[in-house]
Amino acid sequence: MAIGNINNSALSALNAFGTALNVTANNIANMNTAGFKPTSTNMSDDANGGVKVTLTQSQDAGVDVAKEMTDMMIEKFGVQANVKSLQTEDQILKSLIDIKV
Repeated sequence: MAIGNINNSALSALNAFGTALNVTANNIANMNTAGFKPTSTNMSDDANGGVKVTLTQSQDAGVDVAKEMTDMMIEKFGVQANVKSLQTEDQILKSLIDIKV
């Protein structure tokens, strides 16, 4: 995998996890709204090497707070992992530039 592809994959994943965090936040914010049906996210591989997010609204009203908190933790770790991959790519590129110079 080329370095640019790592960057594109990580940025795509960050956007996907950002979308998922927004969905989780919306679900939690509306947990006391009568009749509110929460939305869930599903991430999958994109044909271009990125991450595709599919949103699905629940058929049932009511928010499972334990599920939302678990989702939020997964999303947090997903963001952290992808930020780390971007930082690592940056360090590799700096090292390559130093070797070239």
